[in-house]
Amino acid sequence: MFDEIATRFHLKSRLSLGIACTESDWQLSSMAQVCSFPLPVFSTLERLDIREGRMRQSHWQDDVENTQWLELLRPFTALKDLYLDKKFAPRITLVLKELVAQETVTEELPALQNIFMEGLRRSGPVQEAIGQFVSARQLCGLPVTVHKWDGRS
Repeated sequence: MFDEIATRFHLKSRLSLGIACTESDWQLSSMAQVCSFPLPVFSTLERLDIREGRMRQSHWQDDVENTQWLELLRPFTALKDLYLDKKFAPRITLVLKELVAQETVTEELPALQNIFMEGLRRSGPVQEAIGQFVSARQLCGLPVTVHKWDGRS
């Protein structure tokens, strides 16, 4: 069976991009390559949803490095709203936490204003990681607000 990451691009209409393959790191790498094409749709996008695709086979491996996730996010320089489902939120928040450690919170996702997270809880490692990112962005004058999201829309 194949796994799929579905990334939904919101313009005036929706564009969904999914990559299906058996290896998680190949899937993410392929998605990052497609998103790095110099197309206006990626550099001007203001909303990005990262969620599990319709092929809900839970074979996703945790062998994907944070740098691969960062390669996926890097082209979205105008991104204001990031929506993360409960499966991918922990992985992406670790990437955001790493940006704090590397002191690159202003270089990546410079226009980001809101993060919508499915299954957001009051405490835990995900909340700690996202809190560090939010605090670092606040100190740099680029505030980000985290919202609970029900996974719809």
